Amino acid sequence: MSRLVSAATVGLALLAFCTRGQAELLSIYDIQYNTSDGDATVYHGQIHDVVGGLVTHVHYSGRSRVWLRDPDHPTWGAIVVKDWEGGELADNVEVGDWVSFQNILIEEFRGTTLLQYNRNWSPDIAFNVDSTGNDVPLPTLLTAADLCVPVDHSASEPYESMMAMLEDVTVGQLDQGHVPDNYELLQGDYMAWGTDYINVDAGGPYHPFIYPGAELLSITGAIEQYTNLDEGWDHYQLLTRFTGDIVPVPEPGSMCLLIVGGLLARRRR
Repeated sequence: MSRLVSAATVGLALLAFCTRGQAELLSIYDIQYNTSDGDATVYHGQIHDVVGGLVTHVHYSGRSRVWLRDPDHPTWGAIVVKDWEGGELADNVEVGDWVSFQNILIEEFRGTTLLQYNRNWSPDIAFNVDSTGNDVPLPTLLTAADLCVPVDHSASEPYESMMAMLEDVTVGQLDQGHVPDNYELLQGDYMAWGTDYINVDAGGPYHPFIYPGAELLSITGAIEQYTNLDEGWDHYQLLTRFTGDIVPVPEPGSMCLLIVGGLLARRRR
C-alpha cells in the first residue's frame, strides 16, 4: 500500500511540474464545471492561479480544510482547499474572508475536486485574503433526490463542496458507506447520506441527535463526493459541522412549553 501511495504522489508531483509555466487565472466555476466527459475537473494535476471565493467553513485537523464559495454561481460554485502546511492557510482565514491563490495545485481525489495547499507540489504557492467580513450565502436548500443513493452524478455534482440543507428528513440506518460513520437521510421516496466525521460536537462517529428514527426539521453541512470504485463505493454525503447543523423535531412536551410561553408573553403585553 505504501508503494502505491508513494507512486501516486510522485506521479502527481511530476504532472504538476510538467504543467508549470502554463498557469492561467481560474475561477471556482472554471475548475468545477464539467458535463462533457464525466464530473472530474479538466485541470487535474495542473498548477494555476485561482480567484477563489468566500470562506464558508474551516475544519481544523492534521490536514485542515477550508471550504470556499463563489456566490455568483449557484451551482458548480464551491471547492475545498486542503492545508498540508501545518495550518498556514487554515489558521489565517475566517468565515467571510475572500481568499485567492497563486500557483496552487488542482487535484481530483476520489471524486472530490481539491485545491492542494502543499509546497512539495508547488513551492511558489501563496494565498491572499482579499477582503474580510463579507456576507456568506445561506446554505443551498436541496432535497434527498439531489443527493440520492444510488448516486446520480448529473444531479449531485453541481453541489459538490457547497454548504447545503435538507428539510423534513428522518434518519434511517446507521453504519453505511466505506467506513461505519454514514447514515441514511430519508425524505419521501428518496434517500441521501449524512456523516458527522467533521462535526466538532459529535463525540463519536455520530452526533447524539443522530439515531434510527430521529425526525429532523433540517440538517445542514458540506457536500462531499466519495468515489472508490475498486471497493464498490460511489456516493455523495452531507458533512455536518457542529450541533447547530442538526435541528431535531421538538418533543411534544417542548412544543407545549413553547406554546404556553408564547401565550404568557402575549398576555404580559
